[in-house]
Amino acid sequence: MSGNSAMASAPAPAKLYNVGMYIRLSLENTAYRGKDSESIENQQALLSKFIEMMPGWVEKRTYIDNGASGGNFNRKGFQDMMTDIRNGEINLVLVKDLSRFGRNYLEAGKYLEEVLPSLNCRFVALDDGIDTETGENDILPFLNAMNDFYLKNLSDKVKSVLTAKAKNGQKIGHAPYGYLHNRQDHTVYIDENEAAVVRRIYDMRLTGVSTLKIVEALNNDGIPAPRSKFWRDCTVLGILKNEFYIGNSIQNKRTYLSYRSEKVVRCPEDEWIRADNTHEAIISQEVWEQVQAINKETARPFSERRKAEPGVFAGLLYCGGCGRKMISNLQTNRGYRVFHYYCSTSRSTFNGGCQPHTIGDVTLRKIVLNDIRAQAERITIDREGVLKKLQGSLSAIQKMSKPDSMKRQRELESRLHTIEVQAEKLYEDKVMGAVSNDEFSRLSQQLESERREKSALLDALRQTASDVQKKLADIDRWAELIENCSVLVEVDRDLLESLIDRIEISGQEVINGVKSRGVRIFYKYVGQV
Repeated sequence: MSGNSAMASAPAPAKLYNVGMYIRLSLENTAYRGKDSESIENQQALLSKFIEMMPGWVEKRTYIDNGASGGNFNRKGFQDMMTDIRNGEINLVLVKDLSRFGRNYLEAGKYLEEVLPSLNCRFVALDDGIDTETGENDILPFLNAMNDFYLKNLSDKVKSVLTAKAKNGQKIGHAPYGYLHNRQDHTVYIDENEAAVVRRIYDMRLTGVSTLKIVEALNNDGIPAPRSKFWRDCTVLGILKNEFYIGNSIQNKRTYLSYRSEKVVRCPEDEWIRADNTHEAIISQEVWEQVQAINKETARPFSERRKAEPGVFAGLLYCGGCGRKMISNLQTNRGYRVFHYYCSTSRSTFNGGCQPHTIGDVTLRKIVLNDIRAQAERITIDREGVLKKLQGSLSAIQKMSKPDSMKRQRELESRLHTIEVQAEKLYEDKVMGAVSNDEFSRLSQQLESERREKSALLDALRQTASDVQKKLADIDRWAELIENCSVLVEVDRDLLESLIDRIEISGQEVINGVKSRGVRIFYKYVGQV
């Protein structure tokens, strides 16, 4: 009996707790409080000693967030602790005080009153005397509210200090590429190596080079990119639009959504803080303004630019490779707006996109002007001979009987097919190295000349007698239009529409080190002369 009585009166064994010590040290502790007792080492020593004093408590693991804000719970140490709690490895969280756990009143309350209890996890805050198991937590909502107030007050203080510095022209945060930041007095000074790259970017843009081409050049030259392995289009465009390079500071463009959130949002423009002439400029005001004009022009949607200013050759150019219409693209070069034309399929690798067929407006104007003047001079010197040659095949067709016409058409169709096969074989021989570039150029020109001749004759044969008469009249009309162009000094849209039916642009080839490009002009009424 006595033995049984002794067993009945023995104290129940203490509940076993696997304790996770949570320690946080934020930047505001060192900047505004400066207490040694808040250090990670001191917090850990204090918590470990307390665990040793508690029966049934086992120090399982320490979770540390060093330099983390208490305004949110997206902290690595905290999240690791929550994972262990959910896995059943930790069933007691021990902190020095409630502010170590977090300063966001709403989220802290949710964790302590809902999340941890639902996971059967006890919470103890030493300095505040809070223990969720004993019910010593009536003061918990007030402590949470005070911590939240402290965080907001601290946020307001920091924002006020940073705003004052920004208004005085002091640089807050990282200095842009091309500058170095003196964090002692918040001044900046030029990094000459990076500044040279910034000047190069502006110089290239000034000559009409696209941002993608600038990126390609910088990466090809192995120039280190700011905070990235490679240069990107957005990086170059950011440099080209940053007023910092002309000596002006614009800050407070972005801020945190609230003191409780680390989400960054863009501030309205009227809240930006501007200060002019705060530091040495890398780019002159004149260059800056010219580059901004280029940026503004290229920022317009391409379809809008083409619709507003289609280019003098728009609608007349066709790709010699795929036969589709070529597209105009407006660029700005040293203040002058220049058109370039390219094949609409050359930028796509799908559906058999052909090789790039590109030509500049200035180059094309010269070629077309010279050809028109050359044709006009031929008419002036030997009008009868030129017209006789153009009318020759048509006159012969008029005298041809229908059976003869059909037979001749079949012969021409057969020969055109043979020419096409020969051209393909010739190209294959060139690729395989069986034919030199010079021989390929000579033979391909011969085949092309014959193809044009046979195609024109076939088209004429397919016309009716009345069509032939009309064609003969068209030849006379073409001669009347072009004979007045021998002293032409410039081409314009009206002239082109009256004279030109279409222009085909072929791909560029390099023969003996010389670049050449095929430009075939088809005149109205007579085709290619």
